Amino acid sequence: MLRPCGSSHAVENLQEELQLCQTETTRAIAQVDYIEKRFDAKEKELEAVRLDLYKAQTAAFPTVASLTPTAIPDPVAKAPVAEAVGTPPTPITRSTASAQLSERIPDPDKFKATRADLRRFHDAITEKLTVNRDRYPTAMSRMAYVNSRLSDEAYKLIQPYIRHGTCRLPDYEDILDILRSAYGDPNETRTARRKLDTIKQKDRDFSTFYAEFQRLSLDSGLEGDVLAPFLEKVVSKELSEMLLNNPPADYTYHTLVSHFRELDIRLQEYRERSRPYTPRRPNPTPRRGPTYIQPERYEKRAPSPQRNQKSPSPRRGQSPPENHQLAGDPMDLSNQRRYNRPNYRRENNQCVRCGSSTHYLRDCPEPDTRPAKFQYAAISRSPCRHSRHSSPRPLTLNRSESRNLWKH
Repeated sequence: MLRPCGSSHAVENLQEELQLCQTETTRAIAQVDYIEKRFDAKEKELEAVRLDLYKAQTAAFPTVASLTPTAIPDPVAKAPVAEAVGTPPTPITRSTASAQLSERIPDPDKFKATRADLRRFHDAITEKLTVNRDRYPTAMSRMAYVNSRLSDEAYKLIQPYIRHGTCRLPDYEDILDILRSAYGDPNETRTARRKLDTIKQKDRDFSTFYAEFQRLSLDSGLEGDVLAPFLEKVVSKELSEMLLNNPPADYTYHTLVSHFRELDIRLQEYRERSRPYTPRRPNPTPRRGPTYIQPERYEKRAPSPQRNQKSPSPRRGQSPPENHQLAGDPMDLSNQRRYNRPNYRRENNQCVRCGSSTHYLRDCPEPDTRPAKFQYAAISRSPCRHSRHSSPRPLTLNRSESRNLWKH
């Protein structure tokens, strides 16, 4: 009777051990399934990281694909982990990766570290990094690009965040926030509303003026029909006068903008028609009128000295005058009018009558062509008194004639 009880007890123990083994086996199988799922997920993440790294390395290559692409095996396919999981990913060639990149947008100008240039730089950098995000896949590459487009003054604001050549900020938006806090206008809305009151169109066309007006309206926070009175007040005087004779259908903002554009087009056409026609020459030359040169009377050239004969020096203690060439043909229009000063001959030790530098007026061989009264006034007379009816003394008198003259 004791043996059956012992055998039944052993069977129960074996059954309990079997149940424990089954439970442990089920638990181990669940753990293996969980580990395999985690392993697959990590493998996918590793493949994505390697693919991004390869794209970042090939971002500097040109976007033109080669005509005969050659397949370059991807190092990811040769990894032992990839062989254990399954088939390796499709190898990516350099030409295929370059062809997949977006078209490169030109680099914007560097930030000038001024409040007026902040909006332009912010919009240009945001557009560049949004369209060409595949060329700058990591935050580090984007921040490095933004820092390269800063001037020296603006770079000093970002320099405290750079350690060992790497920017420690999360992304490039944080760099733009630092620039905005340093160079932005804290009262941008109020400033824009003040400018809406003071801006004037003046002599600009309406399209150019409206672009500036729209920018200020966006900064001011005003929109819709609230802007209609501002626009009507700041347009040019010509458009305001045309608006009196040609009112719009209604005075809403968008209707008023369209109406002002039509009036401006008509105004520009009127100005073009009323502008006087001025023909343009390809090479305009200054117009010269006829020039007349009056030759001096009885002007003769001084006799040229011989080879071995020196020209006589002037009697007075002054430097000899320069040789004065003749004026040339009086009908030659290429010559310009020349003005001879009245005292030119006297100042240059020349004969007043003929202009020669070899003699003076008293020794001039040329006849005196002046009227008789001027000739008589120039004759030197003696200090004695003559009668009223006496004739003038001749120029040359001998000794006997002079005695008779004194007797009378």
